[in-house]
Amino acid sequence: MKVLTQELKEIAFANGVYLFGVAPVSRFNGAPAGHHPRDFLPSARSVISIGVPIPRGVLRYRQMLRQAAFVPVETRGEILQCYFYTGAGYETINSLLEQVSLRLANYLENKGFTSLYFPVTYGGVFRKIQRLTLGGRGIFSMRHAAVRAGLGEFGLNNLVVTPRYGPRVRFGAVITRAQLRASPLLERKVCLGESCMLCLQKCGTSALTMGNPELNPPWK
Repeated sequence: MKVLTQELKEIAFANGVYLFGVAPVSRFNGAPAGHHPRDFLPSARSVISIGVPIPRGVLRYRQMLRQAAFVPVETRGEILQCYFYTGAGYETINSLLEQVSLRLANYLENKGFTSLYFPVTYGGVFRKIQRLTLGGRGIFSMRHAAVRAGLGEFGLNNLVVTPRYGPRVRFGAVITRAQLRASPLLERKVCLGESCMLCLQKCGTSALTMGNPELNPPWK
């Protein structure tokens, strides 16, 4: 158990992952029907959560090209968000997470443990899932898996807040029949909650407000 878990962690880190944790399926007790790991793999014993941070420089895209005469002021935001941030903040990282998740799943299967991984539900794929399901959520919650693997906690903004990278992390997940060594749960608070509220104050689109039901999901 310990050796295999360490091998998986080394593979993940060697391929660009910065956060790695394991949650036994018992930590998913109380999950809504359809969101438990055993809804996907009845023999599941462990869930691996991996995370890749978004570089801080990428998140400052709104400050870029302010003096660039060739970029019209009225289209600068759209160009930077749709081209630069979508690619650098989402697509590239999502692709990396999927590739590493596939490597981990295949490594486990070569060891004799049935495993599966999830493609990242983003953009058009996620919007299609929203149309086809009730509640408009992905079929498996990467965020809940990350929290149950000890990588962070839910913040006031309902994102996973990690001790080192804050909320600027994207996650992937692998469900496996292997009995892996569980990671310790986070012991100290990371999100300061209502005593801070910077996430609400700094939200560029004012999408976050107190009282928004999405900030307090029923299953945490």
